[in-house]
Amino acid sequence: MGNNGASATIRRMALLFCCLSALTWMAGAVDEMPDSTLSKVEDSIVRLHEDSLVKLHDDSLIAMPREAEDTANLVLSIERVAVHSGRILDTLDVTLESGGHLVAGFDIRIALESQYLEILEILPGEVLDSCSWEFFKAKPDDDVARENYPRSVWHVVALAELIVDETEPHCYGLDRQASLLRLVVSSEHVDLAPDAEVAVFFFWESCSDNSVSGVTGNTLLLSSKLYDYYPVDDYESDGLFPTRLGAPEQCIDPSVTNPPRRRIEFHNGGVEFIIQLLPDSSHIDSADSL
Repeated sequence: MGNNGASATIRRMALLFCCLSALTWMAGAVDEMPDSTLSKVEDSIVRLHEDSLVKLHDDSLIAMPREAEDTANLVLSIERVAVHSGRILDTLDVTLESGGHLVAGFDIRIALESQYLEILEILPGEVLDSCSWEFFKAKPDDDVARENYPRSVWHVVALAELIVDETEPHCYGLDRQASLLRLVVSSEHVDLAPDAEVAVFFFWESCSDNSVSGVTGNTLLLSSKLYDYYPVDDYESDGLFPTRLGAPEQCIDPSVTNPPRRRIEFHNGGVEFIIQLLPDSSHIDSADSL
């Protein structure tokens, strides 16, 4: 492989460090890689380790990609819906407004606390389907009932492209608000949900959570603002994590050449259950006027 090919491989492999947990999930597939491909991956990881990793105060590591600064914001929003029947079996969209960013990888963690709602499954949304991204993995957290943790936590990782080959994604985001993920939610496990607001929210266990990578792998975007619309606990502890309030300041080392950028606005969402004991008068009035 020539220098151009090797450089391209390194840039693509940088996406893996945007989503640190993706390396763990992909471990089972490494044995199936041809020796030549595995060698390229190993060489890329070595160089990225030397060029793009810095130590935090607790000796953990986080990727610090390098790319020109972009001041535009990216917006991730969890849909908010009102349910009048006290029951739901539907999807909530997690939408992306890219703000001009080329998005080629993300690592998202989503949680809920209420007993009245369950996340049954998380599916790729329109962005991943339309753009033909290569890797997607969503799974619930198996370690439940931990201190300072919500009742349910899901982890989602996606990458546009793993290694340079003949297959390339069609795009890196759409020029409008579009669904990034679809959360399949249900209240079928309870007899009837009462009047209640159930928050579904972004959650952080590490600096890499709820991060977005650029197309070259040299831009890592982290949280800048967070908006709540339904009540939700803070889940604060004596340490940096867990938290639902965004990436702590310790996740960014300003002394490095190209630290992560705070460019993502997060809008939490959820379900509002509304029990109507009396007929909706506005609906009756409008019907009578027909």
